[in-house]
Amino acid sequence: MSFNELFNLPPNPYFLSHSVGCLAKKSEFSLAENFLTPWKLSGGDAWQHWLRTVNLFCTSLGQLFNADSADFCPQTNLSSGFTKWLMALPKNTAATAKRKVLIHEDAFPSMGYVIQAMQQLNFEIEFIPASESACNIDTWQRYIETDIHCVLATHVHSNTGEVSPIQSIAQICKLHSCYLAVDVAQSAGILPIDLNCWDVDALFGSSVKWLCGGPGAGFMWINPKSVEQLQPIDVGWFSHCDPFAMEIKDFQYANDAKRFWGGTPNIAPYALALGGLQTILDIGQASIFAHNRRLAGKFLQTVSQSLSQPVDLQNNGGTLCLKLPDTRILAISQGLKKRHCYFDIRANVIRLSFHIYNSEQEVALLTDVFNQE
Repeated sequence: MSFNELFNLPPNPYFLSHSVGCLAKKSEFSLAENFLTPWKLSGGDAWQHWLRTVNLFCTSLGQLFNADSADFCPQTNLSSGFTKWLMALPKNTAATAKRKVLIHEDAFPSMGYVIQAMQQLNFEIEFIPASESACNIDTWQRYIETDIHCVLATHVHSNTGEVSPIQSIAQICKLHSCYLAVDVAQSAGILPIDLNCWDVDALFGSSVKWLCGGPGAGFMWINPKSVEQLQPIDVGWFSHCDPFAMEIKDFQYANDAKRFWGGTPNIAPYALALGGLQTILDIGQASIFAHNRRLAGKFLQTVSQSLSQPVDLQNNGGTLCLKLPDTRILAISQGLKKRHCYFDIRANVIRLSFHIYNSEQEVALLTDVFNQE
């Protein structure tokens, strides 16, 4: 069986895994088996099965990131998890002092919006200009200073494809005693990530892209070294160390990352995402990465001269963000649309992703469009 048979694929070439990964066939089975069927058969007694499903999701994340499942907590999306985490950080400065959060201008806007809204809680946003390369450690060295309270580093930037050197950034943050959170929405499932090596404070991710798990199944990871120092404000009965204790006068935080969970959780997105995550693990993240690099390398060999700036695959995520002259981007876009390709454009950048279900024939089609238009 080819890997393509593991997914429900659109009828035409699909290069949008950086936006939404294709639906894994195992996800349809998982949704029915782990959410709908227990509900049909046992009603309210389905909770034990549902919670085992979420635990399986967290266990699978642990396999992917080389971490303990207890250190993951389900979240609806990255910005919600990031908000909860910022609110829970200890106040190690004077009550009136601003708590600066450093973020690159090429980060996903939603995370920047979180910091701006948090100004009412005395946080302050500081930007690294887009003109400064996120993959250059010297950039981070210049901007991470002693007055920075927290750094939000995007592992792979969605508009440029650049990869931030997380492990080196973590070392700088430790020197300046500031927190480090990482956004892995564009890297989880395609780039190797080992949380034991990174040793960051928090990680936020999503299942919707390379993990092929659909929207709504976000997650956060909290470094177990610091979890007991964090006291979330946005809590609910699933933040309790015993959610079914049901004693309204006695709230006790869960002793792991689940203290960030909150009220009654939505189970369906995790039952669905579990199938995608298990499919990625069955194939192997390393195999997906190698396939991506092989296809990207073949493509770039033939079109590099037509690009406004070269693509450095050594510092690139899974998505090729191809900057083109204004005179060519419209023609190439029209050429791709004529061939019914799935892709997208940000400003004068065409974005193309190669997942395990993309083929050399599709790369040849892309090459033909770029060389003809």
